[in-house]
Amino acid sequence: MDSEQFFARHSYDSMDVAAVWPTSASVAPFPIPEIEPISQPHEFQATPAAPEIPAAVGGLIAASYAALIAALAIATIGSAESIFVIVIAALFVVAFFTVPRIFFAVERDSGARASFDEFLRKGMNTFTGHNSGKAALVQMLIVPVLLTLLVLAMGITIAMVD
Repeated sequence: MDSEQFFARHSYDSMDVAAVWPTSASVAPFPIPEIEPISQPHEFQATPAAPEIPAAVGGLIAASYAALIAALAIATIGSAESIFVIVIAALFVVAFFTVPRIFFAVERDSGARASFDEFLRKGMNTFTGHNSGKAALVQMLIVPVLLTLLVLAMGITIAMVD
């Protein structure tokens, strides 16, 4: 619709809303439930972030990303620009693992976490449903491990070509 057509009142039909709105329609206010006042304020307690996952799994994930950064450093060791990029990437990895570490430090102690063997036996619930421990571990480690292998393959290819 052109702006000229919009401003030309004879080019479209206008309707009176009151003429088409049903007269029997009434809007009732939404009922507000009775809220009991809290007698004593509760102290803030963080909920457990990942109670099913043992600390060893976090260590494996951190080690796989450290291996990725090391593979990047080895594959691109020849130039000074690569050192700058590797340092920046390493700082991002440190930041990405520092925040969850802080979250785990402030959560309340909900008992002992599952051991690594118990995790592998019982598994855990993921977004795709219940998985065995090995399947859940593969879901967590597949990206950094495959990226590390890819970087190592690229480094080997570059070394063979030169």
